[in-house]
Amino acid sequence: MKKLIFICIIGLITTLNIQAQTEKPFRKGFTAGASIGAGVLHFTDGMSEKATRGGISLPNLKMGWFVSPRTAIYVNTVGQIYESEGVDRSFEGIIPSIQYWATDKWWVSGGYGASLDIRALYESKADSRKNDWGKGVLISTGYEVLQREKWALDIQSRLYMGRVTRNEGGNLDATNFSIGVGITLF
Repeated sequence: MKKLIFICIIGLITTLNIQAQTEKPFRKGFTAGASIGAGVLHFTDGMSEKATRGGISLPNLKMGWFVSPRTAIYVNTVGQIYESEGVDRSFEGIIPSIQYWATDKWWVSGGYGASLDIRALYESKADSRKNDWGKGVLISTGYEVLQREKWALDIQSRLYMGRVTRNEGGNLDATNFSIGVGITLF
């Protein structure tokens, strides 16, 4: 019991120490960020549903510009790798978005843009079907757990929904929910 109390006190002191060292970030000009996480990807193909898949959520990159200290315009790349017919593919999006800091540490973001279903970069072209394009929407939120003047570390979640038109005909709809850790440079 004494060990448990000691561990709780040390954890509390560490948390308070991190909070006390937080510097107010300087949000101005160019900004870029990256995140990695895990997510689930669910497909529907017309009226039939396909299995939900879990995996690593990559690539999650963003670049943009602050229009005010609380608002930034970004171009996001979101996606998740999945396996189809023995070949790794990636369901991705290139989404322009607006990100707004509702508080000093909590932000929300939303955008609309291009959706892609492409082979994974490490797969050979011969093993994979053609790339499919469409449209997608992204909604995300995050909480900056560690802030410094020029960067912040955050925990974030994303909901990405996209529809691509297949070259073979028909549409492929996908929903991706991911949770990850990200870093943003100001």
